[in-house]
Amino acid sequence: MKKYRLLLLVSLLTNFTFAQKNIVLLTDTIRLKEIIIQASKTEDNLQQIQAATSLIPEREIQEQNINSLPELSARIPNLFMPDYGSRLTTPIYIRGIGARINSPSVGLYIDNVPYFDKGSFNFEFFDIDKIEILRGPQGTLYGRNTMGGIIKIYTPEPGFTSAASLKLEYGVNNHVKTSFSTNQALGKKVALIVGGAYAHSDGYFTNVFTDKTADKFDVFNGRLKLLYTPTNRFKTILSLNYEKHKQNGYPYAIYDIATQETADVNYNQVSTYDRSLFSAGLTMEYRLANLILSSSSSFQRMEDFQGIDQDFGPSSLYWVTQDRAENTWVEEFTVRSQTTKKLNWIAGVFAFKQASNNEVNLTYGSDYIAIYHLPGPTNYIKWYDQPSSGAAVFGQASYPIGKLEITLGLRADYESTTLNYDYEKYSNGITTATSSFESDLSFDQLLPKAGLSYNPSENISLFASVSKGYKVGGFNTSFETEEERTFDPETSYNYEFGVKSVCINNRLLTNLNFFYIDWTNQQIYQPLTSGVGSKLDNAGRSESKGIELEMRFLLNRNITLWGTYGYNEAKFIDYQRDALTDYSGNLIPYIPRYTANIGANYTLNFSGKTIRNATLTANYQQIGKLYWNDANTAFQKSYGILNGRLNLHTKSFDFGIWGKNLLNTNYNAFYFESLGKSYVQLGKPVQYGVFLNFKI
Repeated sequence: MKKYRLLLLVSLLTNFTFAQKNIVLLTDTIRLKEIIIQASKTEDNLQQIQAATSLIPEREIQEQNINSLPELSARIPNLFMPDYGSRLTTPIYIRGIGARINSPSVGLYIDNVPYFDKGSFNFEFFDIDKIEILRGPQGTLYGRNTMGGIIKIYTPEPGFTSAASLKLEYGVNNHVKTSFSTNQALGKKVALIVGGAYAHSDGYFTNVFTDKTADKFDVFNGRLKLLYTPTNRFKTILSLNYEKHKQNGYPYAIYDIATQETADVNYNQVSTYDRSLFSAGLTMEYRLANLILSSSSSFQRMEDFQGIDQDFGPSSLYWVTQDRAENTWVEEFTVRSQTTKKLNWIAGVFAFKQASNNEVNLTYGSDYIAIYHLPGPTNYIKWYDQPSSGAAVFGQASYPIGKLEITLGLRADYESTTLNYDYEKYSNGITTATSSFESDLSFDQLLPKAGLSYNPSENISLFASVSKGYKVGGFNTSFETEEERTFDPETSYNYEFGVKSVCINNRLLTNLNFFYIDWTNQQIYQPLTSGVGSKLDNAGRSESKGIELEMRFLLNRNITLWGTYGYNEAKFIDYQRDALTDYSGNLIPYIPRYTANIGANYTLNFSGKTIRNATLTANYQQIGKLYWNDANTAFQKSYGILNGRLNLHTKSFDFGIWGKNLLNTNYNAFYFESLGKSYVQLGKPVQYGVFLNFKI
C-alpha cells in the first residue's frame, strides 16, 4: 500500500524537472515555456519527443544543491546511483539496467564528449548549464552501452557579453567548495570562457585502526571553452576539461545480517583512488538552406590508480593495486533536416578507437604468509593491453500524417577488441611466468526503433515506441578459469507508452510512462571463487517493467510544487547459476522497487534595496526496498532523505545555507560478501553549510 500512497501523493503535489527561469508571465497568468531538448540530436520540443525525457536547468541544479550524478537518484524516476567505495566504483541504474563493473549500461556525454568508462561518471559538478536525461534504450542514435538511457550534461556556451562569477562554500567535516568562471568576448566573432574549481572534504567515516577518516578527498577542475562564429551559418566550439581527483575510499565495515548491526571501519592499510582526466572536444555546425551539417570530434585521456585493502580488516592478508591508462578518440558526423512541418530526419556516421593498459598487482601480506606458510614475500601481477575500435552508421526520420507522427530509425553497429594478457608470480625473489595469451572478439548489431505519436491538441501528446538496446560483450579483468575470460553481449527490447500534457492554463505539467523491457544474456556481477576479484557472467533472460510519473505545478508566482515517482519490477526470468542454484524469479539486485521525490520552491520578494528576494527550496527523496545479492537474502529497506536550501539574493551576490539528509537518516549505501563475511558502507550522515556567490 505504501507505494500506492506515494504515487497518490506525488500526483497531488507534482513535478517535472524544470525550473522557474523557464516560466514566463502573461498579465496575471503563469505559464510554462516551450523547452527544446538537444539529446535527441534533432532539437525537439521536450513535450513532443517520443521518449521519457527529463531536463534539469542551471537554476534548479543550484537551488537543489545538486553536486554530482549520484544526487540525481530519485529526483529522476527510476534513476538510482548509489554513492559508495570510491568514484571508480559508483554504478548507475535506469529502469533496472546498470553495471557494477566493466562498461556502463547508461551513456554519458559532457559537452558532446562521450565518456565510455564507468570510472569517470562520478565527478564534482562545476558550472553546469543543464542536464538532459533520456530513459530507455537509445541504441539507434547513440549505439552501444545505452540500454538504460542517456545522460547529457552541458556547460555554458561562451557569449559576447562580459561576465564573471565566484562561488564559495563551507560545511561540516571541513567541506570546502570554490569555483570561478569568466566569460569574455575576443572581438565580434570569438568568445571565451575560462573557469576552475576546487573541492575538499575530510570525510565522514573514521578508520579506527589508523584513527583517521577513510573517505576524505580533494578535487581540482579546470575548463576552457572557445566559441568561433565567422558567419551566421557556421559555428565551432572548442572545449577543454581537466580534473585531478585524490581520494581515500572504501570505508567498508563488517555487517551482521541477523542483528543489522555495523561494526567500525577497521583495516590496516589506507585504501585510495586517484584519477587524472583530460577531455578535449571540437564541435562544428554549418547551416544550409534546408540542411544542418554537424561534426563532433573528441579525445579523452584517463589515468587512474586504485589501492585497496582487499580483506577489509586489521590483519595483513591482501593488498591489491590497479594502475590504468586509457586513451579514447571519437568522431561523429551528422546531416539533418531543418525543422519543418513535414519530414524531419537525421543520418550520421560514428567511429571510435580506444587503447587501454591496465596493471593489477595482488600482494600477500605478512599474516597471510604466516598462515599459509609461504616461502617469503609473494605477489601476482597481471597485465592487460586491450585496444578496441568500432564504427556505426545510423539514421532516423519522423513524418507527420495529420495529428499522427511516425518515427523509424536504424543503426548498424560494429566493434572489435583484442586482449593481450600476461600473468607472472613473484615469490621469495623467484619470478614465474604463470600464463599469457592473446584473444580477439568482435560484435555487430542492428538497432532498430519505431514510434508513433498522436497529438489531439497542442497541450497533449500520446506516444508508443519499441526500440532495441545493446551492450557489448568483452573480457573480464579477473578470472580463474578459461571459461571466465569472456562474457557475451546483452540485448533488450523496450516497449513503451507515454502521455504528456500541460493543462490548467499551462500551469500543470504531467508526464506518465509505462514500460516493459525484455532482455537476454544479462551481464551479471559475480565474485570469483577465491573471493579476490569479480567477473561478469550472463543470465539467460530477464525483464524490467514499471511506471514513471513526473509532475510540476506552478501554484502562483511565488510557489512551485513538484514530485516524481517511479515503480520498477526488475527480475530474472531464466537464471540457472549452477547445477544446484536457480535464481529464476528473483529480483535483480541494486534496483529499488520504487523511487519518489517531492519538493517545493518558495520565493519571497522584498521591497528593500539590499536583499531583493529569498528562495527556500526543500525536497524529500524516497528510495524503495532493494536487494543486495542475486539470492535476495540481503536487502536495504525503504528510506528517505530530506534536503533544503535557503538562498538570499542581492544585486551582485547571493548567500545562504544548505543541508542534506537533514533528518540524519541511517541507511546502507552498499552491501557485499567476501571471504565468508558481510560488509556494508553506511550512507552519509547529516551535512550542512553556508555559501556565498558573487556575479560581476
